[in-house]
Amino acid sequence: MDSIIIFGLCFAALVIIVASFWYLFQTVRIMWTFSSLLAIAAVIFSPLIHIVFYFIPKDGFDQYERSMFKKYFLSIAALGILGIIVSIVIPSIIGQDEAGEMTSEVDTSQPWDWDIRAENQEEVLALAAADPNDDKAERLHYEAIYQAHPDVDKVMESPEFDSWLQGKPAAEQDDISRILNEGTAAEVIYVFSTFKKDLKNYRDYEYQAKRDNAQALAQRDYQEKQSRELEAIKAHNQRSQQAQYQQSQQQLSTQTSLPAQGANTEGQLSYDEKLERERIKALISQPIRGSKGLTASQTEQLRALEQAPAPTVRRGYNERLEYEREKARIREPVKGSNGELTRAQRDALVALETGQPTSSR
Repeated sequence: MDSIIIFGLCFAALVIIVASFWYLFQTVRIMWTFSSLLAIAAVIFSPLIHIVFYFIPKDGFDQYERSMFKKYFLSIAALGILGIIVSIVIPSIIGQDEAGEMTSEVDTSQPWDWDIRAENQEEVLALAAADPNDDKAERLHYEAIYQAHPDVDKVMESPEFDSWLQGKPAAEQDDISRILNEGTAAEVIYVFSTFKKDLKNYRDYEYQAKRDNAQALAQRDYQEKQSRELEAIKAHNQRSQQAQYQQSQQQLSTQTSLPAQGANTEGQLSYDEKLERERIKALISQPIRGSKGLTASQTEQLRALEQAPAPTVRRGYNERLEYEREKARIREPVKGSNGELTRAQRDALVALETGQPTSSR
């Protein structure tokens, strides 16, 4: 990554330097048309002469020439900014590389040696080889261990340490037992450092596993909840469709049962009376604006007309004439009805035909 950054900075510097020389050449060529001495001075003292020349009043300085000078100034500014960035970034990268090299030169074959604090060479030799007959060496031995791991007693009695030791191969268990009983301070410190490192890794793994398990359970609960909601919506839609189907079947059976209910009545009517009732049925069955099919009131009126008995007295000429006048009066358009029969008009026609008031009113 550091090499990529350095390569990018070098490439950018190369592009800006080439652009600067190109615009320098163009601006010097423009200044040559005004004064050759000024152009030579600009090459030597650039960009100060360029700035002075750009701002002094002059004739014949067009927009193209101004743009060349502006681009030259921008390239010089970009080069200065890039120089500042390079002076900060590259030394920091070099410093990191040197620090890494210094770190790599340190002997890390025995990292537990860093945990031992010895004040002189005598103590170092005492720690390197514990002698049970040397009180000072034994004291330094335990001091080094407790200095590196103050909780060594607690660790030794912990079930985690016992489980960790039992999980090792038999040969490695023997080595660890030998180190704990007869090993040097450095070896004992290394054993406990290794145990703590493995325990930390295990706990981190266990925590991550529990976290992944919790996320999986939450995802499963969410999916189950979504499935239950989807099933509930499907069941609701099915019940709604079934209810609509039953309602339509009931309405259809009601409409088809009207002729059967009035079959006996029609058998008692004369031809003229049947014709008259069919006309009234046609008037009553006229579609009402805003409704689909027959309304409840129309169905009830047709049912009343079908079930009405035949007149007990046949109409004579005068009665027939009066009947037609009354029917024409009932059918007179009502204001605001747009030519449609109102419910009251339909009830009146049924009452006129059957000779009795209807129950739908």
